[in-house]
Amino acid sequence: MFCKGDLFRDREVKLNSTGMELLKFGWANESATGLICWNCGYVHLFANKDVELYKVKKGEF
Repeated sequence: MFCKGDLFRDREVKLNSTGMELLKFGWANESATGLICWNCGYVHLFANKDVELYKVKKGEF
């Protein structure tokens, strides 16, 4: 179960595969958007590039 936090930071996460790493093509693996919870550190992965992110303005949280 997740902590139900609502504040995250984003990071690009490589979706590495063993075959590509063995052939020295790890750089060509796809990536996903990782949203990391500021409260508990859980990482939510989104492979869809259409994820909309926005910054919280001071005083909103």
